[in-house]
Formats: sequence, structure tokens, C-alpha cells
Amino acid sequence: MSNHQETVIAFTRLQRSFHNHLLHFMVFFILTGLPLFSTSFSFLGSLFAIPYDFIGGVYTDLSTSGLTDNERLALGLQVARVIHRLTALLFLIMAMPFVAVQLAHIRNWAIWPENSWSPVALFEGLKGLWVNYVALGHARFGKFNVGQKLFTWTMIVAITAITASGFVLMFRDHFSQGTQEFSRFVHAASFVVIGVFLIVHLYLSLLPMNRQSLNAMFEDGRLPIDYVKSHHPIWYENLTGKKPEQTSAEKVEPSVAEEELTTS
Repeated sequence: MSNHQETVIAFTRLQRSFHNHLLHFMVFFILTGLPLFSTSFSFLGSLFAIPYDFIGGVYTDLSTSGLTDNERLALGLQVARVIHRLTALLFLIMAMPFVAVQLAHIRNWAIWPENSWSPVALFEGLKGLWVNYVALGHARFGKFNVGQKLFTWTMIVAITAITASGFVLMFRDHFSQGTQEFSRFVHAASFVVIGVFLIVHLYLSLLPMNRQSLNAMFEDGRLPIDYVKSHHPIWYENLTGKKPEQTSAEKVEPSVAEEELTTS
């Protein structure tokens, strides 16, 4: 990239920090949540008993005596549950300032529809996904395409649901049995939704057409304006006040959003 190439801020430092640390938290959530979620992952629960035994010396040669003992599994699940809750607490501490800042700028969120909420607009957006990911062309997208917007909204709902239900489960003694059972269902369902969507998100983010944005998220948060012009034409129009097909001789009066443009 040229030292004088014009760039646009795609992701702020706070957004990059939250996104990158969220990946770290998800590793702990998944490793400690799976054995609590299903007996199919009991081996993970048993593994959590090994460091506990190493520190506490409760069992002799636990790491070499097999991982099927019910008592060790129960101990491992207890350790996993403690780590899971501590991770949730740290996540909430990290998320609170991020959520506060995002809510303060809710009108500027790039995950609202560019045109309308109509089914026709949604269908056009889905057609754009076909053009972008199957036909390998350039559809008319804003900062995010319809798929990315649906992913974001799904994650917002799922993370809110898993947080609220986790709060109920953590303080279950203050809630009725019916509320606890419903919270377990919501917690497990939200966990599955988040897991599936994360796998899809990781796969799509590694595709060549998304590599520039991926690098921006993990580097300085900037995208070349030429890339924005070709891949995000609606966003480009909002930033510059001109159509991507216009030449420099056809400039129109720049919009207020042009203040986001910088020179790296």
C-alpha cells in the first residue's frame, strides 16, 4: 500500500479489541460449556479433573489411571462450571463499555437496511450474496452485506439470551423450577446457534473476497478507499457523496461522512 493511499476507518480500536478478545473468550466458553452441554463431551469434563488433582493431590496418578471414573467426571464438571462462570464474569466486564459506546451511536450502526425493511429489499440483498460469493462479482452493498447483517443481529439476540439465561442458572435458587428449566433450554439453544454461526463466520471471513476486511480487523482497522469503492459501493457513496462510476472530474459536494476518510 502506498504511503499516500487514501483509506477509510472500517473498524474502530474499541470494535477491534472487543472482536479479538471475544475470540479468546469463546475458546473458554466452548471448552468448558461442551461437557456441561452433552455427555458426548464427557472426556473434556474428565480432563478438567487432572489439573485439579495436580494442585490438590486428591487422587493418585489420576492422569494415568483412565478418564471414565464417575467421581472424576463429576469433579471435572465442577471445575469446568467454575471456569465457565469466571469467564462469563470477565466477558461481562469487557462487554459493558463496548455495549455502552455502541448504544450511544445506535443510529450510525451499519447493520440497518440501506433502503427499507421490505421483503423485496431483503430478496435483493440475498441476490447480492449470490453475485458476491457464487458468481464472484461485485453487488451493491453498504458497509456490510445482508448476510453479515443477519449474522450480527442473530449474534446480538443469541448473546443476550445466553447471558440472561446464564444469570438465572447462576442464581437458580432465586427462581422457580420452571424458570430454571426454560433457562437451561434457552442457554443450550443459544450456545448451539452461536457455535454454528461462528463456524460459518470463520469460513466466510477466510474467503479471498473478504481477506482485506479480515486484515483490517486484526491490524489497524483501515481499508483502502479503492477497495471500498469496488466492494462496498453504497458505503462509498455515503462517504464521498459520489457514485463509484463517476470520475474525479465529476465530483459532487462531499458528504459529512467524508470526515472518516484519512491518508495513511
